[in-house]
Order: sequence, then structure tokens, then C-alpha cells
Amino acid sequence: MSAYHVEKLCRRILHDAAFRARMQSEPAAALATVPLSLGEREAVLSGDVGWLYRHGASAFLLLILSRFEICGLALPVFNRRMRAEIKN
Repeated sequence: MSAYHVEKLCRRILHDAAFRARMQSEPAAALATVPLSLGEREAVLSGDVGWLYRHGASAFLLLILSRFEICGLALPVFNRRMRAEIKN
């Protein structure tokens, strides 16, 4: 996994309103333009922030996914998944 590409995706969601809107409406199509591995792509689409964190992505940057509820990742879900990951 390349945490760099996941973190770059998070920063792009934060700063690029058009890309953010596309990630909210059609995330699979938007992710097709991002150089992610299959595992990274599946984790983003399923909101598996624990997996992304475990594989090196910054928890702070992953929080951007919940800020904009990318792939339905609301803040309570983000918190639950990250707490479960940190306990392990």
C-alpha cells in the first residue's frame, strides 16, 4: 500500500470541490482516476478507515473522509472504526 496516494486523495477531497462532489455522488468513478491499489480502493469505498490506518495512512487526514461523509462514512462510524483499530 502507498499511504502517500491515500493521503493525497484525502487532501484532494478537502481542496478540490468538484472532485469532492464527485466522490460524494459517484465514488467508484472518481476513484478510477486515482492511482490506488485494489485494497486501498476497496477500503475507501467501504469506509474501512481502520484498514487504511493500519496500512500507514494518517488518522488526521482520514478524518477528511468523514468530514464530507465520503462513501457514507459519518463521524460516529469513523470514530467507532478507528477506536476498534487502535485497541488492537
